[in-house]
Amino acid sequence: MDKIIPIIECCEGKDEYTSAIQFANHFPEMFKNVERVKSKGIKRCYFIFYDDPKNNKFLSKLKIVFHYHGGCGFSNVYEYKNALIAISATGAPVAASLMEELSVFDIKEFIAIGSAGCLDETISNKFLLVSKAIRDEGTSYHYLKPDTYVSTSTELNKELSAYLKSKELDYIKGITWTNDAFYRETKQKIDMAKLLGAKAVEMECSAWCAVAKYRKLKFSQILYFSDVVNQNAWSRLTWDQNCIDNVKDKIILMVKDMIDNIGV
Repeated sequence: MDKIIPIIECCEGKDEYTSAIQFANHFPEMFKNVERVKSKGIKRCYFIFYDDPKNNKFLSKLKIVFHYHGGCGFSNVYEYKNALIAISATGAPVAASLMEELSVFDIKEFIAIGSAGCLDETISNKFLLVSKAIRDEGTSYHYLKPDTYVSTSTELNKELSAYLKSKELDYIKGITWTNDAFYRETKQKIDMAKLLGAKAVEMECSAWCAVAKYRKLKFSQILYFSDVVNQNAWSRLTWDQNCIDNVKDKIILMVKDMIDNIGV
């Protein structure tokens, strides 16, 4: 009987039959601003999550340099000063693909700011600066050999830590659990993630870390909490929809301030 190779062994091999470069060459109109971004020396992109960017006063005034097609719809990538701001789709595969395609623009550093479920309600009002992510998704295993964790960029974490301190924003450093099965956050799996040190659960971080490590890029993430999954039942969202939208607007202003003040 032929050996059955599980997915966790599929990171082997360098001969890729598909690549972001090939995709860009096949759809040059989609990637028409690549040389513009390269010529301006833009090396950093910020990932955010936002439902309707046309309704945001700041984003609506920015130049769109790329439309990412993430399966069920387009996500915009904006240019602001010497950085890009990308609206990410939800989930590890599309988030990883977005990073791959932005690497065509010669982007080398990525910072994500997104929401997460909180596994420790005592920190639900703080930011979490992610030190490493538990790899409970499928995408990362196509890039890195099996392991429990994958780390974020130490260099970027130092920069983000200094920024958060300078703004007197309350935060902790810690571990997130990346899980790509939203409706399979069982009590047993939550207990496992907490035992491994997780303070948060989300759906993209470990995949982004894996792509970054494989492609020799830098990636870090700041999380804020939208719900609590630390007890026997889901807490439901900690804010109503208007409040969530307001928080997302504030995150966009936070990204703008990072670009204005960090200078990258």
